[in-house]
Amino acid sequence: MVLYGRGNARQSLLDTVLFRALSQVATILGYIVMVRAMAMEDFGVFNLLYAFIPVVSTVASLGLEQTLRRYQPEYLKAGNAAASSWLVRFVASARFGTNVLLLALILLAWNQLAPIVKLAPYRAEFMLFSVLILLHFQSRILQLSLASHMLHRFSVGSMAVLAFAKLAGYGLLALMHAFSLENAIIVDTVGYAVSYLVMRVQHRKHCLPDEALPGFRPEPEERKRMIRYGLFNNFNDAGTLLLNSKSDNFFIAAVIDPVSVGIYSFYTRLNEMVGNLLPTRLFENVVQPVFFGMKPGDAPTRTPQYFTFLLNMNLLLQWPVLAFSIAYHAELVEVVFGGKYGEHSWMLPLIVGFAALNVIAVPVTLVAQYEEKAGIILLSKVTAVYNVAALLLLLPVVGIYGAALASGSAQLIKNAFVWWHVRDRAVWIDFWPAVGSGLGLWGGAVGVCYLLKPALGGMALLNLAAGLLVCGMVTLLYVRSPALSAFDRQLLRSLLAGRGARILRVVGL
Repeated sequence: MVLYGRGNARQSLLDTVLFRALSQVATILGYIVMVRAMAMEDFGVFNLLYAFIPVVSTVASLGLEQTLRRYQPEYLKAGNAAASSWLVRFVASARFGTNVLLLALILLAWNQLAPIVKLAPYRAEFMLFSVLILLHFQSRILQLSLASHMLHRFSVGSMAVLAFAKLAGYGLLALMHAFSLENAIIVDTVGYAVSYLVMRVQHRKHCLPDEALPGFRPEPEERKRMIRYGLFNNFNDAGTLLLNSKSDNFFIAAVIDPVSVGIYSFYTRLNEMVGNLLPTRLFENVVQPVFFGMKPGDAPTRTPQYFTFLLNMNLLLQWPVLAFSIAYHAELVEVVFGGKYGEHSWMLPLIVGFAALNVIAVPVTLVAQYEEKAGIILLSKVTAVYNVAALLLLLPVVGIYGAALASGSAQLIKNAFVWWHVRDRAVWIDFWPAVGSGLGLWGGAVGVCYLLKPALGGMALLNLAAGLLVCGMVTLLYVRSPALSAFDRQLLRSLLAGRGARILRVVGL
């Protein structure tokens, strides 16, 4: 079977759907337990510690993960398994070394840096969290490699293992009334360790061929090509740091306090959990190898079709989430999270609204990466300067709402800049039918939900149930509308043949 053929793509798609669904269920349940059981200040500091992951990701990047993501599928498609295995070993070793060096530097400068973001008393907790950071990145490399081999049942399945391990640990802490910051870090670290071991065993079993000898080295020209690509993406990753919502946490802690970090992180995390269900995120490791394995001769036709498909599939989920959050943000927080952080519930539709505007991010970046326009992606990161200025201006005036406005608008400007430079290939083929159908149908859904509220009184649970019913009915109308192109439907039918295709026909896809 061809590695990036339709059969493998279909199996990877099904595996991804299954394990991502299980993972998201466990993640949501675990998050509910955490929010309800953890003290507000501990929750804020916990999220502030997690903000160090994008710091390490970008500062110690060297473009290593992007190089692995870009070139391993190319080597595997060419049948060069030895080069593929060498690249994985090199990236894993180099990443571990740069991470250890950066974490050591942070600890050495702790007394100077930590007071700025009000973390001075938490040096011991950061040392404990450093183990989690190292496991996170080594797991990420194995994930990317397994995905390049189209072994998504292991790469995505390991994330389900992580989610269920954390859920079990959180549940135990809640039952024991021991949900402290230190215990939460220990639970997450154990979860990452178990997930890493699962992937390590499967990677060794399925992805290390006999011909992948330790002495293998790429040719000088190939090394230069990878170094050039890695250096560009190193600066790209560095520019991403100040455009990451987790990095907003440092500004919020410095300008306001760690409790506000917890409130902001609560709503951004809800949006992230929804974002993890988007097709570009859900099928990211399926789409990327297939996309980068596309023949250059097919690119002029296929690229606009894939770009349109990813956008339309994203909006298939993003529209109902936006409509539901506008109508029921307060009721959702009250029922699911016991009203914790409910006084800021309008944060949810604000953040989800920017997420809807930024669904173009992954599709347009894929096009730019395929075209090897790393310089354009790098130049787009200049919007990080705008983000920092907006944060410093808005946080003292409108609090955490200012962080949402600054971060969301900066991402929008960045994505628009990249799109402008690849607009000849990144074409949204059915733009007007898709946008018109979405605004009409989901704007109407929000109106119906608000009309139903007086009739149902103040019963939050009943209102949520009514909202889900309305959104479900409008979704059935939306999938039958011109919002999805003929190519979208054809591609779905080809990927999900047999029983999957019958289900698509029933729902209207």
